[in-house]
Amino acid sequence: MGIDPGPTACGVTLYDFAEERVIETFGALPVDDTLRYMRGVAAAYPAGTVGVAIERVQSYGISGASLLRTSEVVGRLWQCAIDVDAALYVTLVYRRDVLRVLDVTGKGNRDSLVRQRVIEMHGGDRATAVGRKASPGPLYGVSKHGWSALAVALSSHSLQQKETP
Repeated sequence: MGIDPGPTACGVTLYDFAEERVIETFGALPVDDTLRYMRGVAAAYPAGTVGVAIERVQSYGISGASLLRTSEVVGRLWQCAIDVDAALYVTLVYRRDVLRVLDVTGKGNRDSLVRQRVIEMHGGDRATAVGRKASPGPLYGVSKHGWSALAVALSSHSLQQKETP
């Protein structure tokens, strides 16, 4: 599960690495609903089978109120994952690590570059990766901050694979 936290809502994407497809995704799920969703996933899956990757905030100078509220949300999400640790294990990932692992470089809107890279990883073009209602692709339904949440999950998984001997 990847989570892109915000001060009031989170992008959340539950991804199946074996099938290489999205199971469920939310573009902007209110924080309290995100916490309930995490608890529900923990109850629905066998112990130790779901990883939660949360994008960690990082300040590059003076932090505004939105960044501080987002950091509080990260703490709530992290604590929730720890509280249901029988099923969930948590990883915190910085945005710069997401960009590095997904090899997103260059100028432009980073969110759109991340989205394009994730689409490339799942078939190369939007028609194949996302598909349509009649013929959904592996990323069908992902929208808004769900793309960033998916990128967090993918990069966290990749980082863990590199660390495993």
